[in-house]
Amino acid sequence: MKKQFLFIFFLTAFLAGAADLTVSQLDFDSTPEAQKRYLAQPYSWWGRGKYPVKKDERGKIVVLSNSRTRYVFFLFGKYNSKGEWFPDIGMIKPSKANWAAGGFISFTSGKIKAKQCAVTVSDIRDGGFTLNYKGVSYTARCRLELKKDDDRLYLLFDATSQTTVQLTAYPSSYAGSFSRGLKLRKRFAVTPKQRIPMGRSVTLAPEEYYVFLGDSWFDPGSNRGEGPCAVIFDPAKTRCRVSVQNYNCLLQLTGKGAMPFILFDFNGTSNAEAERIMRELPVKFN
Repeated sequence: MKKQFLFIFFLTAFLAGAADLTVSQLDFDSTPEAQKRYLAQPYSWWGRGKYPVKKDERGKIVVLSNSRTRYVFFLFGKYNSKGEWFPDIGMIKPSKANWAAGGFISFTSGKIKAKQCAVTVSDIRDGGFTLNYKGVSYTARCRLELKKDDDRLYLLFDATSQTTVQLTAYPSSYAGSFSRGLKLRKRFAVTPKQRIPMGRSVTLAPEEYYVFLGDSWFDPGSNRGEGPCAVIFDPAKTRCRVSVQNYNCLLQLTGKGAMPFILFDFNGTSNAEAERIMRELPVKFN
């Protein structure tokens, strides 16, 4: 896969020296031995003591970490008699909310859906890992990387045909579930050109290259919530549609060939400060 990540240049200087960058993984299935290994490690799916996989399912935890942050991914789902695996891809850190723990990335290509494609995981090194998707007359690869002295996730999705990648986020908080937080949540999106209120779906203009997702009630600036999230994409390669809903927010990014994205998780950062960072961040596209 040719690397075509976006390049971002910061106004603030990085700390001198190379930070530690590590990648680790844990595989688990329905056997008692795997359950013990899972419960012995620090990350969990919806509460300690609950084991997420059942018979004919298996899971994998992948952790990308450096001195600035830690990204933890949960992959789990069913496998068939051929041993082919069909997992959801969730993100549980840096924040519990933001990029969805139950599945933050999915896709469609014509009649093909992500859940119809078998997944293998490879190249678990150099600060990242690769998801390899194989379906009927369709293949795709998705590379996810954390870099030294950096706290964003670099993602490159490359497919054999035009694909719509869907990113799912719960900005700053789940608020206790859909029904419990229904009246509290005040989701919104911001792009370089507009602010999109809750309840609207908008197809972005070509000059809009990022989407910031926040919640005006669940804002660390008011001592509520974990902090907002955002994504940068290359509008020359990808067109984007944003749906701001009360519970989850959906980003549909459509393109052909290699589509680079950068995901932000502003854990502990106020809406105002995170918006300022996105607004002032100089971006150069390859």
